[in-house]
Amino acid sequence: MRITFVGGSTGQGGSPRLYRDEESGDFIVQGYVVSDPGDLEQMKIPGGETVVRVPASLFNYLPKDDVNGVS
Repeated sequence: MRITFVGGSTGQGGSPRLYRDEESGDFIVQGYVVSDPGDLEQMKIPGGETVVRVPASLFNYLPKDDVNGVS
C-alpha cells in the first residue's frame, strides 16, 4: 500500500489530514477521536471499526472528479 498526503489545514503535521491509498484509490482520514458514548450509540459502529471527526473544510482537498476521474 502506497499512501500519499492529499491535504490538510495543518500543513505537514497535526490533524486533520487527508491521505490516499494510491493502489486502491481509497481515501484515509486522520481526525479527532469520537468518544462520546451517546454519539457512538447513535451511529451503531460495528466492532473493528472507528470514527473520527474532521471539519468540513478538509473535504476541499478531495478531487473535483470522482475516484474514477469522471466528472
